[in-house]
Amino acid sequence: MNQKPLPPGPKGLDAARFLINTTRDFKQPMMDMALEYGEVAHVRNRRRDFMVVSGHEAARHVLITNQDNYRKGLEYELLRIVLGDGLLTSEGETWRQQRRLVQPMFAKRYLKNFTAHMTQATAEVLESEQFANLPDGETVDVSEVMMALTLDIVGRALFGADLSGETARKVGPAMNDVLSLGTKMSRRLPTFVLAHLPGMNLEKAMSLNPEGRRFQAALADLKSVIDEMLEERSRQDHTGDDLVGVMLSARDEETGETMSREQIGDELMTFMLAGHETTSNALAWTWRRLSLNPAVRERLFEEVDTVLGDRIPDMDDMDRLPWTRACVEEAMRLDSPVWTVGRQAIEEDEILGYRIPAGSSVMVLISMIHRDPRVWPNPEGYDPNRFLPENTKGRPRQAYMPFGAGRRVCVGSTFATVEATLLAAMISRKLRFDMPSGAETEAEAVITLRPKNGLPMHVFHRRHEALEETSEESDLAAV
Repeated sequence: MNQKPLPPGPKGLDAARFLINTTRDFKQPMMDMALEYGEVAHVRNRRRDFMVVSGHEAARHVLITNQDNYRKGLEYELLRIVLGDGLLTSEGETWRQQRRLVQPMFAKRYLKNFTAHMTQATAEVLESEQFANLPDGETVDVSEVMMALTLDIVGRALFGADLSGETARKVGPAMNDVLSLGTKMSRRLPTFVLAHLPGMNLEKAMSLNPEGRRFQAALADLKSVIDEMLEERSRQDHTGDDLVGVMLSARDEETGETMSREQIGDELMTFMLAGHETTSNALAWTWRRLSLNPAVRERLFEEVDTVLGDRIPDMDDMDRLPWTRACVEEAMRLDSPVWTVGRQAIEEDEILGYRIPAGSSVMVLISMIHRDPRVWPNPEGYDPNRFLPENTKGRPRQAYMPFGAGRRVCVGSTFATVEATLLAAMISRKLRFDMPSGAETEAEAVITLRPKNGLPMHVFHRRHEALEETSEESDLAAV
């Protein structure tokens, strides 16, 4: 019987160059390899086969059709250090039990409550001194501002806790260090080699470096905040309609078991990362895209002004804000915060006629799938029309998957979409962000895709614009 060929890919010095480059920049070398060799590409180092999947059909095979053959990839070792055995990192029966407990928390009856908390928190933050007193034309790091805003909202809406003020000053830098330093240290060649020596692992290898120890100190700060929140709630009534209250009272329908304190802590860390980091990055990229496309932005302003007026939106407004949602979804297509999904083949497999050896690492490049010209005409162009309901029919489902796919799709994907859309609407009612003339922005692919070195933009209060227009009309009338 003839054995299927391995996918094409770099060999010899080109392969060595690729592997070295991925220790410096994990994203671009894989995208370059996909462009050169096609939607399933292969490279091998001394220890294992490495596959890059950049087409939606191949992605569907890995994440859905034959998903039982693909466990979480070795790349999740870093996430496991950060998130413990939360939904994002756990496997097997542990994952199935956690999913049974957590899935019902994102049913519509809870989502409406979470959304109400989130929009109320957003309204309060936007009226706070931090935002109300921003001078027009002030240059702010939009990435940092969105981080602070979404952290405060996640704290109030999901955890029933205040994550502003001193807590924010502790959590914000700690989160940044965990994401950037953790990714940087885990990909360094010396760390990678040490981590695979007998008696070592990634966590031990990272601790041998000063930056690795800084990462571990930042992680300890984050965990202490989670512990403090849980300790405070344990002294209160366990009921409540925020996420912590729901978790404390959750019970597995099959076994009757409740979640342990450690399990709740791991899930809260996961949702802090997912509900804070990914949403803030999605919003930051959205403001950049809107600034570069003023006609698109004007249409968004018209929609939110007409639909919302001065009221606080609720979940039912999602159907009334199709253009706002489309603007966010198109930004997540081009700048997907979750830019890749890693898996490891358990047994030998075949994808599009190519052999995938057992043990192969498989990286599904969401960033490339979102740019497939067969699905997305003018793939680098920002066009929210693609996501209006009438234009999505017939599109392959896995051609757009900012939250992954299959049974391991993000459990909070619906809430994340609602959160990003309603935040974009509420912020757009108050503020406009403009890119400085000639400014360039570089993306940094850490655990999520975030603006490297921040995203400086000029901020303007839209209520001032309305007042100025009224004043100008009055002056004309007087003339």
